[in-house]
Amino acid sequence: MQHDLEKAHWALNLMQQRQSVRSFTDQPIPEDTLHEILLAGINAATGGNLQPYSIIVEKDRQHCRELADLCGGQEFMAQAAVNLLFLMDWHKLAVYSRAMDAPFTANKSIDHFLIALEDLVCAAQSIETAAWLHGIGSCYVGTVLDVIPQCVELYHLPKLTAPMLILSLGYPKGLTARRKKLGFEHVVFEGTYPALSQEQICQAYDQKYAGMRTTLPQDAERRQAWLADFKRALLTTYNEAKSEQVIKAADEKGSISEIQRRFGLHYHAEDMLDPRIIQSLANQGIYPFTSWV
Repeated sequence: MQHDLEKAHWALNLMQQRQSVRSFTDQPIPEDTLHEILLAGINAATGGNLQPYSIIVEKDRQHCRELADLCGGQEFMAQAAVNLLFLMDWHKLAVYSRAMDAPFTANKSIDHFLIALEDLVCAAQSIETAAWLHGIGSCYVGTVLDVIPQCVELYHLPKLTAPMLILSLGYPKGLTARRKKLGFEHVVFEGTYPALSQEQICQAYDQKYAGMRTTLPQDAERRQAWLADFKRALLTTYNEAKSEQVIKAADEKGSISEIQRRFGLHYHAEDMLDPRIIQSLANQGIYPFTSWV
């Protein structure tokens, strides 16, 4: 294995500057470039060299629009030159195992499920990095998990397959300011997990989310609807009195913090407990949790 430090520094500098892109030009990605990028993903690390995933390359404008609408109306997906649909795929391995008289229970195993998910993300991230090095932006879409049945129908997916994520690719129309990340010292720990105090943890996240608050609607009806939805999330964690106290404070301030928005509205605390995704996986024959066997 040969090393070219100059090229390595060039690549690492680009990787350290990466950011998600949600605004694309209409420039298509050349076929040879896309092929090269996908090859980087296929060569990613995979447990036992099983590669329990498949990738659907979606370029059709109507289908890209359908995916965008299905995944919450995310317009950048409709703009993207390519949407890559990453499937957890036990179908091919099940067929091959049975043809070779090998046992097969991977679709029922939590170990296999988690390793397959790791493998799929390794491939996706290798593709995302390769695309960035080619000047191609991207954005991950996780809400495809909420529409597994619709994707099964749209792409004629066989049993033992299910979409796990989408990666939208395209040439950036423009780059926005990069989002702040947690500092190195709050993510990378040497040898052991440090005894971080509440003050240290809060200070780290306060720096990351500095200046980020969401203003409540001025319209009284919309404002009350927002607060009611926020309270519904709060009640998963706090009692009625505490929840009311938080709602009152938010109403008086006229805004909520970024972490309140993230877990209270964006990743709604109650809705994220909904078992529909597990049921959708089970309907596809993927049920790695004992309660579904």
